[in-house]
Amino acid sequence: MVPCCNFVGMKHHLSTLSVLHYVYGVLELIGGMAVLILIGMGWFLNSDWLAEQAGEPIPSFLGVFLQVVGWVLFVILCTKGALNIWSGWSISRGRNRTLSMVTAALNCLNIPFGLALGIFTFIVLSDRAVREVYGLSV
Repeated sequence: MVPCCNFVGMKHHLSTLSVLHYVYGVLELIGGMAVLILIGMGWFLNSDWLAEQAGEPIPSFLGVFLQVVGWVLFVILCTKGALNIWSGWSISRGRNRTLSMVTAALNCLNIPFGLALGIFTFIVLSDRAVREVYGLSV
């Protein structure tokens, strides 16, 4: 197999990949914070004030459902965001290649940006020069 780039080019790809993981992680965390609105809506639907104003109470399962879905999405998005930030930090230091590969696999579930980042991560981290940076045998 012929390497696609020289060592200096691969260092540039690692730097770019690290920044992309940081950015994607922050976007995931922002998405997690936006989901808090869903949790607030569920809480509001179960409030006594809304039941008074509506005249008849709104079914309580609706508010509970929104809160449960909101909390689950919040935990998932914040976990993925933290993993991406940790992966970006690890890539910049040439550590935890397995963590970055697992994070890339999870990113592939989000189409189109997560998929693009995941594929780019797999391509860069599979290169021979990058494997040497991580101290792996070729």
